[in-house]
Amino acid sequence: MKTALTAMCILLLLATGYLSLSLIILNPPRANFLLWFTLATIFIVQSVLTLIAMRIPHPPSWLRILVAAGGCVLVAIAVWRVRATLNSSHFEGYNLLLGAMLVVQGVLTLAALLGSPKGLRYGNA
Repeated sequence: MKTALTAMCILLLLATGYLSLSLIILNPPRANFLLWFTLATIFIVQSVLTLIAMRIPHPPSWLRILVAAGGCVLVAIAVWRVRATLNSSHFEGYNLLLGAMLVVQGVLTLAALLGSPKGLRYGNA
């Protein structure tokens, strides 16, 4: 599970970078730069904190709580974006893919935290 979570964190970082760069280069007329870069910051911070928590031999409880809360936030953002996409007259396929990635990462994060009393460490896989 830890390997899958690491892969999802890296994949989300890559997707966030790709989408941010494409937004800057293409400059679509309906783009909401403030919203996207706020979400991108959340995705990056959550992914980096999760990767750090998995690499620390004994992650502090505040970090575990922060990472777990971030996993819940990712799932909530995913539900919000997918619902907005499905109810919009302008379909954005990347929102569905990104939403699926966010759900998977959020669930894997929570499962890694709740599945082991020692939390997010490779040593207890």
